Amino acid sequence: MRILICTVLTAVTLLAAPAAMAERDDGPEPASWWLMAIDLVLVRPPSIALSFLSTGVFVATLPITYPIGAATGPSSLPTYMVAFPWRFATSRYYGNFYECRDHRNLLGAKISDKG
Repeated sequence: MRILICTVLTAVTLLAAPAAMAERDDGPEPASWWLMAIDLVLVRPPSIALSFLSTGVFVATLPITYPIGAATGPSSLPTYMVAFPWRFATSRYYGNFYECRDHRNLLGAKISDKG
């Protein structure tokens, strides 16, 4: 029974954390409700799981990739295996698949204002 309670409390905490840490940001125009629902139910859970997997693979291969120089530099392995998956899974508005809350794209480059 304690394990079930701990599991439920952990799940609720993980799901409520982005809302609790949210800052006021008007951001882009909201996506349609069905696109936000698809993002919440079908896209985010596998994205978070794959982010853990990608980070684990990166850490496991670090003894090989660091000496050959693949783990250093601005356009390097950590950007694509750690930063990109986590930004996609946690830093986007619901229903927006290309821009993060800090008005940068998923790789961290500034998005130019149109207008």
